[in-house]
Amino acid sequence: MYKYKDSFAKDSLDCGLTDLHVVRIPTHPKAPPTFVKQYKIPLESYEPVQDIITSMLEKGVIRPCNSTYSAPIWPVLKPNGKWRPTIDYRKLNQQVPLSRWPMTQLEQEIPRIRGATIFSTLDVASGFWTIPVHPDDQHKLAFCFDNRQYTFTRCPFGYANSPAEFNIFLNKACPDARVRGNLVFVDDILLKHTTVADHLKEIDHILNQLTTAGAKIALHKGQWCKIKVNYVGLLIGPQGIEPQTNRIQAIQNIKPPANVSELRSFLGVCNYSRQFIENYSDIARPLTALLKKDCPFIWTDTQQDAMNELKQHLCTAPCLAYPDPQKEFYLDAGFSSHCLSAGLYQRHDQDRRVVAYASKTLLPPECKYSDCEKALLCTVWAIQRFSNYIGAQKVIIETCHQPVTFLNSQRIRDGVVTNARIATWLMALQGRNVEARYAQNYKSALGNGLAACQSCSDDTPTVIVQAETPPDLPLTCHRYFEESVCQGMPTAYVDGCSYNHEGLLKAGAGVLWLNDRPCPPQHFKLGPQSSQYAEVAAILITLQIASAHNIRDLLICTDSNYARLSFTCHLPNWKQNGFKTANNKPVKHQHLFQICDDLTSKHDMIIYWKKVKGHSKQPGTDKDLNDQTDALAKAGALHGELWTPPNHPPTPNVAAITRSKRTVPTTVPTSQPLMLAPQISTNDIADMQATDSSIQTILHHLSDPSNHPITPAQLANAPSLKRLHDLKPMLRVMDDILWYVPDDNAAPRLVVPQGQRGVWLMNAHDAACAGHHGTRATYETLKQVAYWPGMQQDVAEYVKGCLVCCQFQPANPNHRAPLQRRGVTFPWSDLQIDWVGPLPRSTRGNKYFLTVVCQFTKWVECLPAPNDTAQTTAYLLMNHIFSRFGLPLKVNSDRGTHFTAEIMQQIWKLLGIHAQLHISHHPISSGQVERSNQTVVSMLRKYVSANQKDWDVKLPLVLMAIRATPNESTGVSPFELMTGRLMTLPLHLLYQPGDSNLVTAYTTHQYLDELRRHLRSTFAFAQQRLQKSAEGQKAYYDRKASHAELDVGDKVWYYQYAQPPQTTSHRLSKKFLPHWTGPHEIVDKLSPVAYRIKLSRGQKDPVFKWVHRNQIKRHVAAGRERQGGASA
Repeated sequence: MYKYKDSFAKDSLDCGLTDLHVVRIPTHPKAPPTFVKQYKIPLESYEPVQDIITSMLEKGVIRPCNSTYSAPIWPVLKPNGKWRPTIDYRKLNQQVPLSRWPMTQLEQEIPRIRGATIFSTLDVASGFWTIPVHPDDQHKLAFCFDNRQYTFTRCPFGYANSPAEFNIFLNKACPDARVRGNLVFVDDILLKHTTVADHLKEIDHILNQLTTAGAKIALHKGQWCKIKVNYVGLLIGPQGIEPQTNRIQAIQNIKPPANVSELRSFLGVCNYSRQFIENYSDIARPLTALLKKDCPFIWTDTQQDAMNELKQHLCTAPCLAYPDPQKEFYLDAGFSSHCLSAGLYQRHDQDRRVVAYASKTLLPPECKYSDCEKALLCTVWAIQRFSNYIGAQKVIIETCHQPVTFLNSQRIRDGVVTNARIATWLMALQGRNVEARYAQNYKSALGNGLAACQSCSDDTPTVIVQAETPPDLPLTCHRYFEESVCQGMPTAYVDGCSYNHEGLLKAGAGVLWLNDRPCPPQHFKLGPQSSQYAEVAAILITLQIASAHNIRDLLICTDSNYARLSFTCHLPNWKQNGFKTANNKPVKHQHLFQICDDLTSKHDMIIYWKKVKGHSKQPGTDKDLNDQTDALAKAGALHGELWTPPNHPPTPNVAAITRSKRTVPTTVPTSQPLMLAPQISTNDIADMQATDSSIQTILHHLSDPSNHPITPAQLANAPSLKRLHDLKPMLRVMDDILWYVPDDNAAPRLVVPQGQRGVWLMNAHDAACAGHHGTRATYETLKQVAYWPGMQQDVAEYVKGCLVCCQFQPANPNHRAPLQRRGVTFPWSDLQIDWVGPLPRSTRGNKYFLTVVCQFTKWVECLPAPNDTAQTTAYLLMNHIFSRFGLPLKVNSDRGTHFTAEIMQQIWKLLGIHAQLHISHHPISSGQVERSNQTVVSMLRKYVSANQKDWDVKLPLVLMAIRATPNESTGVSPFELMTGRLMTLPLHLLYQPGDSNLVTAYTTHQYLDELRRHLRSTFAFAQQRLQKSAEGQKAYYDRKASHAELDVGDKVWYYQYAQPPQTTSHRLSKKFLPHWTGPHEIVDKLSPVAYRIKLSRGQKDPVFKWVHRNQIKRHVAAGRERQGGASA
């Protein structure tokens, strides 16, 4: 401060002078000079004003003049008793175009203060007087006093463009003020920072800039390094903004206005602080009504009450928080018959803070809108009003008007709205992230305030009850989804379904836990129930699972608005009304809702609800998981196990979630044997456990820990004992039998000894009532009554080794071996051939055609024939393929008799062609020719006549089109790869006679040379494209490849495609025949995907067969042999 001591003004008239900017007054050249006769002024003001004029002359702010322009002077008495001369430049301002220099918008700039902790304010002393007026324009500012004429040499107060001119000057003096985070509003400068050291540097920087520019600072008006500062009528601090205390006190001292002018002054002062007053428009409506034209000014108790309430609201105004663009906004909107009001909130450290209030008086036509329209209008208007705060952040609308919740519907998002007025409003919400939350018992603070305010038609005074702070939504155990709160929380996707299947109503429920935490997906059968029942039942199942795993905070994702709104909105009212609706009717599915409510209350659970789109076409995690849950529910309706709701408030027991109503006593009675299985009784259990050393050791230890301690050496040498010891808190000894109890409310499970586990596995999987279920179902069945260390792994190995399951398990199309690549060197080196037919007999007597495809050029030949015998195949290949294109190195075909007959074997041997036969029932091995057949048939279908007897006539033209079209794999057409030029088509003849690539050749030798060069480059290009295409196809195919490579000697199961010969007197159904045969032994291996197996069918001489890796699966036998007693 001492460094810049000369920069501070010594008195109120001391001002600086800058050379950075000069003020011009651009009046029209032909406009007459403005002249206003001097007003009569108070006599007592003459002497004080004269002293001020003299000082201004001495400072050079004004000078004497003789001008055709003149404006009157008017002294104003200030609150401190001093006089201030003001000049009435209104007539001059009418001739001067207003400056369009952008002025600072406080509502836009103040939110940038967020995060600052220390503040300072600077006021430029007589800021306007710092800027000189151009000499050519000084005469236009002339004024008269005491029969003398003066004019300003500096920018005066009262001139319309003075604020803009001063902002231009400050922008030149402090060009980096906004970049550095400072706020400049006319002549007031706000500095902010987070640390004192940085803040002092900022003060030094701004003082240096202002001093260099020639400005002076009013020291007595500055506020330096404070936590809170007064700035432009606001009290600004780290927590937010408030009205200034002295400003509130001044408003409190305002007396009731005596005329319209005084009323305007009062409303102008209050209007500056309306952002702090909720329902401002409705409260001030009795006052603004007096401003209407032709309305007599009559001050009654109604107006006085409105004035007192505005003063009271200013006294209790909240501190408005700075908006945080990283947090969700909450919007509370309300309306009355004549006004709209809104409040914007955010949560800061779990506290709900007001960001801003806004209100609006409805136009006369808007007052006639219905309540639904007013509610929607209020919402849309509020979002637009606070758009500078909200930006692209999510807005949660809290409302007690249910029609507003339709903003969430897909119909609204798609623009399917019949009401033109509402459709226009909704256009303003396009692209905004808006969620409307309805709470029937939620009473809006704005709504309460509006209801308390008097209406326009009622002039009776009312008692105004001031709401201190807007209340939060009732904090029940059911809450709406908040991303910041729910991140990492256990998440369940639930769904219920109900549909008719073969004339019967089926209902199911599905529950899918994110990342299988705490359990894998589950589905259940609910019987003939409605879809609403199924949705609530799925939620009850979820809550049971959550309580069983001690989950207290849970996120439930559902596509059912019925389920979500029932719990979040309606359940509190139903409980208060004895589970009766507003029409005094019983709530549907009351029993399920009561159990859910008892369950959440008993376990102190907090449930967050997230609405996901059902059957959405937009990709995403929510869509995938919701679709999986929907599939679970539909599968459960048909194949799930029956679930029934408990009759009493449920206990946190996973067994209660399963369909069984079996109850196991917490103690085993000794007077009567407990039959666990037909061949095992309670009397035998102790003897069975006695055979297992680990169980005996832990049993003795639990019975008498002091006399039977367990040493670390014992735990190191016996892994099973260590696992039991780790579960010691969950083990119980009852009647000398060891039981496993996962929690206090769960049913005891018998700890099965090593030698009897095979018997238990067999009863849980192989028995007639077990059904040969998969690993998960078998484990779920077994764990209801039994336990041993590693039981889940043993179940998995047992099921894998089950011979019955291996035979009847269907093939999984998603499990396949990696794709094998073939190398192709040059045209017609590798061919694929196949027969197509029978087709309708043509007029030429043909029923089949032989397809031949070159794997390098993709050239396709289709040769019609009356039959598909081996003799016809040999004739067509020799006379129409080999005679025209030469002999190939390799021919690939299937194992049809027309390719494997003796005549074909002799031809291959005679010509030296390697014939490669594909594996049966694996058409992908000949994918080229299969794809070509599909293309040819598809094109023929579009050209054949109605009787389909001319297909062989149209076939050559179809082949012409295929050969002329560039292939996707090679990038060029088959014709160009074969001939080195483009095929001339009728389309080409319209503008050129043929291919111009080779027309420069004048001799046969030149043509041959150019053709060779062209073919060489074309072949290289095609080979690169083929390699790239093959790599892409392999990468795409191998995404689902999962089979491991097998070795010679491995046992495998072979998938039986053809139905075996019937040996019984009646025909057997294929549905009940096994899918797999075996196990068979691998005797040879050609490649990672081609194996030769020995089929063991009981014949004297074994049968050998080549198979593909996708047609076999490994035989697992070790899992069943390792269980003791499995052979029993």
